[in-house]
Amino acid sequence: MICIDPKKTVDILNTEIEILGNRWNSKDPFLPLKKQNIENYQKYVEHSVNFKETGWKCNKKINILFSHFGLLKYEMEALEMPLYASKVFPNADIQTWYYDSRGHFNSSQKSYFHNIRNGNITNPSKNPLSYYDLMITRSSTINRMKTAVPEVLKNCKYKVNIQTNNYLPNFDIGENARLCHTDFYAPAGRKFTDRANEIFSMQGFKKSNIVVMTGTIVSWKGQAEWFEKIDPDVLKDYTVLILGNVSSSNYFNRIVKAAQRKNINVLYSTYLNPMYLCDVLSSSKIKIMNHYMDPPLQPEIGPSRTFGEAIACRNVCLLGQTYNNAKGNLRKTSYFPDAWKDYTIEYNQNKDKNFSEAFEKALAKSRENLDYGKTPSLEEKCDQIFETCLNLSGIR
Repeated sequence: MICIDPKKTVDILNTEIEILGNRWNSKDPFLPLKKQNIENYQKYVEHSVNFKETGWKCNKKINILFSHFGLLKYEMEALEMPLYASKVFPNADIQTWYYDSRGHFNSSQKSYFHNIRNGNITNPSKNPLSYYDLMITRSSTINRMKTAVPEVLKNCKYKVNIQTNNYLPNFDIGENARLCHTDFYAPAGRKFTDRANEIFSMQGFKKSNIVVMTGTIVSWKGQAEWFEKIDPDVLKDYTVLILGNVSSSNYFNRIVKAAQRKNINVLYSTYLNPMYLCDVLSSSKIKIMNHYMDPPLQPEIGPSRTFGEAIACRNVCLLGQTYNNAKGNLRKTSYFPDAWKDYTIEYNQNKDKNFSEAFEKALAKSRENLDYGKTPSLEEKCDQIFETCLNLSGIR
């Protein structure tokens, strides 16, 4: 069976997986976050996020700006890191800045400042603070600030880019320091993790024979190559669920043709609401990541956000590696933290047989013997990042 109609795919999932049917038959799994959470940009909001206590705290009276941390999504790289910061920096004044380049929220406004307080409150602010002791930012945001809010950027005393994606155009654009892609990774968000754990605590809950691929359908993510190289016999009892918008229709057609030729069961859908994705990942067993890199601008990458989400949902993760022979040394192109190694199986993409061998290893792993609870939480990772930023800036 191959279904590439998103609505039909959701109908099939809701019918075959009890938890999805119970939770989503009367809800819209395609609900965009810009509709669901738009009030986060418009008014005072108290968020229901139950952060874990770690004991870490900084009582310094400082000003902190989180630059380009959007308020729509509950994840470390959006709402939850700034919210958590306002809990563990009780004496700090904390703001977020976000630039809505497409005018999603208000056609006459693109620049948004918000005050963050008490670990659960966001409130719109008309003005930035007069200065910031520390700015925590991501990607190429500093370049955007140079034209959108140059005075704000000028008034940031110390700037740390915590997420460069190891993409060279994000380097040396005005940051005082940056975290290496081998150090930065994002565990699943607190609300996401709590939702998954709630599912696992349900009496009689069992995972389904589902293999998940998430992310944009694009050549460098290697979805088509995976279908073309996998032995269909190892998938005979499984359905591959592909979730993500299509960047290239020709590339997507390669996936469909390979699945048809090999008689592989495939379900496909475009964007799904993050909470529906959480429920799907909690019901799946294996997550596939078959990325290829394109040097020289991005020769290697760190782990994606969906990697951490899959582990929070107790998936075994398959990670394809393009091993480059650089000066006689084999070098991996995808990195992940040691804390995730028990749940990850790497395979060499240069050898076709490794695709199927890796999948069989994933099937052989017993989830009952894997302690997913020992992985670092969002809070613990944020603690580490904050400690690093404080030390780099000399604030500590």
